[in-house]
Amino acid sequence: MSSIVIDLQDEILSSDCDIVQILRRAHVIAVKLGLKEFDQWISYELNGYPDQNVCPDYRKIRGTLKAFNPYHGWIPAVIADGELETIICEKKISNSISEIITLCKNPESRLVYEFPGEQVEHLDRLFGSPLPMRYALHISVASVMDIIEKVKNTVLEWTLKLEEEGVLGEGMRFSDKEKQNAKALPQTVNNYYGATNVINAPIEGMQIVSGNEHVTFSYDQARADISKIEAAISQEQLQSEDKDAALEMLMEIRDKIAQEKKPGVIKALFVGLKEFLMNAGSSLAAGLIQASIQGLF
Repeated sequence: MSSIVIDLQDEILSSDCDIVQILRRAHVIAVKLGLKEFDQWISYELNGYPDQNVCPDYRKIRGTLKAFNPYHGWIPAVIADGELETIICEKKISNSISEIITLCKNPESRLVYEFPGEQVEHLDRLFGSPLPMRYALHISVASVMDIIEKVKNTVLEWTLKLEEEGVLGEGMRFSDKEKQNAKALPQTVNNYYGATNVINAPIEGMQIVSGNEHVTFSYDQARADISKIEAAISQEQLQSEDKDAALEMLMEIRDKIAQEKKPGVIKALFVGLKEFLMNAGSSLAAGLIQASIQGLF
């Protein structure tokens, strides 16, 4: 007779794996074994988490903070303080796994997390905005796809632990000994999904590169790139107010380079300028900034 645990492993490893169906089968196993804590996690994944405090760490992602400009739409809102930027831009996604899957099926989709009123007031003060603004985190599909893989890995590792303890299930039934052995296993989810890194929301056209390679930042190269970008902006066919705003943003980057601020701060400003130029219709200058980002960081 077949084993429900082994059958679930086979389903997870199949090329057309259906993560929602996998979680439902895992729910059946957890209930039959009396694993209430692990089954609570399964329920949260299927139905969504009640709040961010309950979300596991693997659901934490990093978005791009933007403010809504009535003339240009969503534009980057750059925070120079790295620690403050992390606090504001890192959020846990509490949506159900089926909602996340639906989002990932459309590569053009983006999650938009708008900040509530009280937080908007703080952001207005932070940016010195004379009028109330709308602020939101823009989160790309690529940054949430890892959540699906973490869920698959969690269920797979859990079934492997069950198998190791001789908990296989005969058909749809488990013996009393199997139930006892299963309850001896840790039920906390972070025992199964492994190490987690915060996934950054990539800028359009950029690839996510993971790893620990150390890149030495060159302030001299950054200064040279600034001069090329300034010349390119001057040649772009942009509206005068957009060109002036871009040059002001470039001046701020030049100042940060002169002060030799942290590379992360300079990169954030480069990215903000690039997105502003793309929204304004720039091509040459935005491309140069993209090349600088890839070469410097």
